[in-house]
Amino acid sequence: MYAVIERGYDLILKTITQDDVKNYDWLIENRDQCGGPKYQRRYRSFWGMNAARLGSAFYSEYFAALQPSLENPMSLEDLCQRLYNVSARQDGRHTLQFSFATKLMHTLSPKLPIYDSRVARFFLYREPSSDLMIEERIIKMSEYYGFLAREYERIVEEHRLDGAIAAFRKQFAPRHHTDEKIIDWLIWAFIGVAADGALMRGDFVFE
Repeated sequence: MYAVIERGYDLILKTITQDDVKNYDWLIENRDQCGGPKYQRRYRSFWGMNAARLGSAFYSEYFAALQPSLENPMSLEDLCQRLYNVSARQDGRHTLQFSFATKLMHTLSPKLPIYDSRVARFFLYREPSSDLMIEERIIKMSEYYGFLAREYERIVEEHRLDGAIAAFRKQFAPRHHTDEKIIDWLIWAFIGVAADGALMRGDFVFE
């Protein structure tokens, strides 16, 4: 599918807005302001967090975790458990907010990948059953996140998406985008275009 993205990046890039690219750059550039309400509002809006309705305790813990400790860096597993403990909804049920956890890790280290439902669809990944113990679910999903990190590294090293990445940089002139973040944009946008029927219409060339 990387070859399909390389051949169809013109169509894919049309679905990404300059405002979204600028908003991401602003969030990376102003990470030192993560304790302030302006930063938190823009962060929550950009990453689509408001719809989750996770409550003030979750957001307080989340943005506290966004302030990195260089002496004791947090693992993804520890972050997921930390957020799970404060994720109770009105019915008292806790939820594993794995995608938001990876977005936090990416904000701290922008060469890391981001996990969301579109990335899962691209790689045909099925999340572990919610019937499993939370510790086991976190371990399984963290292992998959390790695969994503290795795969994005391979994409860069083997130049699988060089044309699309170069086109993204030319069109949007991003200031704080790693190749890994651009790969995330491309996969995210490709799945959106595919879901809109582009593959069925033959908008992409497979040969």
